[in-house]
Amino acid sequence: MLGTAGHVDHGKTALVKLLTGCDTDRLPEEKRRGMTIELGFAPCRLSDDTLVGIVDVPGHVDFIRNMAAGAHGMDGVIFVIAADDGVMPQTREHLQILTLLGVRRGLVALTKIDLIPPETRAALLAELRGFLAGTFLADEPICPISNITGEGFDGLYEAINTLATTCPQRTCTGLFRLWVERSFSIRGFGTVVSGIPTAGQVSVGDKLTLLPDGAEVRVRHLEVYGEEAQTGRSGECIAINLADIDAQAVGRGKLLCEAGRFSAVSMFEANLTLLPELASPLKDYAEVHLHMGTAEMMARVALLEDKQLQSGKSALVQFRLSQPLPVAAGERFIVRHNLSDQADGRLTTIGGGRVISCAGVRLRRQRDWILTPLREQLAALDDPKTRLELTLRRQVQPLSLHELAKLAAERAQELGPILDELIAGGIVITRDGKCIHKDVLAQAQQATLAALEAFHAAQPSRVGLTEAELRAQPKFEPATLAGCRGQPVVLAGHATTLAWVLDSLLLARKIERHGELYCLSGRGSQLHQEDREAIDRVEQAVRAAGLAPPLPEELANSLALPRATFDKLLGLLREQGKVVRLDEKVWMHREAVDQARGVVLRLFAGTKEFETVAFRDALGVSRKFAVPLLDYFDAQRLTVRHDNRRTPGAEARKLLAQAPAAKE
Repeated sequence: MLGTAGHVDHGKTALVKLLTGCDTDRLPEEKRRGMTIELGFAPCRLSDDTLVGIVDVPGHVDFIRNMAAGAHGMDGVIFVIAADDGVMPQTREHLQILTLLGVRRGLVALTKIDLIPPETRAALLAELRGFLAGTFLADEPICPISNITGEGFDGLYEAINTLATTCPQRTCTGLFRLWVERSFSIRGFGTVVSGIPTAGQVSVGDKLTLLPDGAEVRVRHLEVYGEEAQTGRSGECIAINLADIDAQAVGRGKLLCEAGRFSAVSMFEANLTLLPELASPLKDYAEVHLHMGTAEMMARVALLEDKQLQSGKSALVQFRLSQPLPVAAGERFIVRHNLSDQADGRLTTIGGGRVISCAGVRLRRQRDWILTPLREQLAALDDPKTRLELTLRRQVQPLSLHELAKLAAERAQELGPILDELIAGGIVITRDGKCIHKDVLAQAQQATLAALEAFHAAQPSRVGLTEAELRAQPKFEPATLAGCRGQPVVLAGHATTLAWVLDSLLLARKIERHGELYCLSGRGSQLHQEDREAIDRVEQAVRAAGLAPPLPEELANSLALPRATFDKLLGLLREQGKVVRLDEKVWMHREAVDQARGVVLRLFAGTKEFETVAFRDALGVSRKFAVPLLDYFDAQRLTVRHDNRRTPGAEARKLLAQAPAAKE
């Protein structure tokens, strides 16, 4: 997609007509006033029959917003300067806008050369080279041409062919996004919208979302450069016939995108660069006109690095918008402002930049834990591999490829090969179809070890912490904008991450597991000799009681231990996994519980179900002990209760299925 740019009445529209045969001034007012007001699109065939689009933009200062809307889709520019006028105000402003929006290829069409003497052309060309020095057009060709006589047409046409074939190929990757340029209704077809997609591709039958409204629509028909097509791609001029929506509900500034993948935001983070020509700095929280895609709105600029931004400098900022806008990382924008030294009150382009992220909260200023991640994200905008790594580094929870693609607003099939590279390089750890950044896992491991170290120092007599207790430790603080309020991000709710951490630490023998408790290797319960002897006596007494243990108070009296001491020792045995609490009155040794478990499996192997009385008789104990055991097995999913009957639970089914294999 090529575009024109330049001052009003310098011959942009006439040049497009000369190249394409299309008059892009379609409005009656444009005909009456003799100047372009709205954007115009025309197809241009190159010498090899390749079709490129040309977007014609208005040059008048009053329609800069329309020019900016058209410039967002350009791959290269035909920059028009009239020979009789030379460089004019909008010549400069259009070049600034193109630069800020990332256009880096083009050529200069020096029009109206029939109006100047031939002997002055060399001086004029030298003057233009001086104006273009230091810009992206500095080394591009300048093509003199007359729209009236046709002089220079062949040279211009050849330069356009060269420009079109040497522009970097625009990819069609990513999720589809199209900023609506205009919408209208056609009898028999309904609503049609046109524009230039900035990413991805769209096909007939696709479902799209219109933002910021959120309306769901369907693609009924497609045209690319005025010809019917099944697919429209990034960088092409396309028209989409939409079902399920009225043309009045769609207008310039709205975004059509892949359904369910984007949302409109009220603030976003960006890198803002001011033009060097500005006489005064931009103050914090200044109000500006923001232009992005075909949208325009008022916004406040919250400076995150300093209290003001000097001309010619760049800074990290957060835009706070007057209305929601569907932005995407990497998208370019310009800002315009009514400078105090302009008596006519007209807006002037003062700068532009790129979107970095959308934190969703008001960020605090001059905080390294905010600025550092933003700088990293800015540096990775054009590096998909680094960008994906940063995304993973800021996630506490392991993610599947589908979850990662949704978070990164990318296609899963396009992220897959990049993710495979990160896995092969050891940067990302994968397991059970999910992945986590190695640094996040390492941070979580260190946090877990620190939590256990603190626990052992504070409670040396206890064995360790349960998984639930470890999740509640507020020690894990990944570098993430999700924690931009300064709150630590804890492992609570991130059971999958902690499970990975515990498994890896067990494998590395840095921790040990005793029942449901985890402790540092070799630490566990640190008891005095007297306490160790007492706890051994308690365990021996409970083991000796087998499947019919006495009440806790009876055991305490028989061992001549104070009840508080006995309860403490019994609790330690439970933490060590040696004693099981079936209810408040029944505590049984693990060996007895395992014996009862074996009886349950034997009963299931023979009958597939049994009644409580059958279990009681098989154990040779009273109902007083059989019922608490069955209730415990219900909770362990070994059994499932049906009134007075028990059937195999998930755990029993698994063990029974393994039994034949074990015999073999």
